[in-house]
Amino acid sequence: MKIKLLLATALLTLPLVAQAQNRDLNLLNTLTVTRDLQVQHNIPYGTESRQKLDIYLPRQKGTHPVVVFVHGGSWQSYSKDNFEFVGESFARAGYVTVLVNYRLAPQFTYPAFVQDTVKAFKWVKDNIQQHSGNPNEVFVMGHSAGAYNVAEAIINQDLLSAEGLKPTDFKGVIGIAGPYDFDPAFTPGVFGTYLREQAMPANHVKGELPPFLLLVAQNDELVAPENATSMKKALKANGTPVELVTIPRVNHGEILGALMRRLSGFFPPVRQTVLDFMKKNL
Repeated sequence: MKIKLLLATALLTLPLVAQAQNRDLNLLNTLTVTRDLQVQHNIPYGTESRQKLDIYLPRQKGTHPVVVFVHGGSWQSYSKDNFEFVGESFARAGYVTVLVNYRLAPQFTYPAFVQDTVKAFKWVKDNIQQHSGNPNEVFVMGHSAGAYNVAEAIINQDLLSAEGLKPTDFKGVIGIAGPYDFDPAFTPGVFGTYLREQAMPANHVKGELPPFLLLVAQNDELVAPENATSMKKALKANGTPVELVTIPRVNHGEILGALMRRLSGFFPPVRQTVLDFMKKNL
């Protein structure tokens, strides 16, 4: 009865996630049980204080596919610690799940947070086999600013090659409510003087890329759906496999909350759509 009451409370408060309220993410984590999972915290992937990641391991023995999750927060807030429910959700589904921190604005501006994302991908490719993960079966996923990070990290081949990586080292990209094509002049504290064609992933798609899944919240009040439409158009023109799925009746925060395993049945199937995409591309 107590769990049902907590779940109902979470459903009522999920819209507040989009208002950047840490307490609402904390509520989702309160409802998340990880005591029977092996979780490895604060593994450094670089020398900066924010260059750390957490790993959530499935209970099953053996080697597993991997999903790397990069958090949102307008490139200025949140950390991997706020998204325990994402780590648990995909570890339960049989994926070694990696949650990544990156340097934040305004102290660090573009491309620092994308460089950190690429550096984390490099660490995963080089080291995940020691943590029951298959380095040849790595998916990357992000929500909001994190969706931008993973898209730009894969598409900006100059940043990838600086770490000895290429886009086809990854099985797929999952962007949830991501801003892929807006004028960076609106966020000078994040993108400085970079132009749209320099910093927006939809404006420099080229070469061989892994498949993309773009999830859009129908009632998104923060990121315009046109971002995903523009991204899909650019990917299709490049010959890259891409799916764009609009999730009905959810907003910017609810589409993220729907990844939580214990709440996924109350929402349109965001979590299942992601799992289906990854299974298809393994």
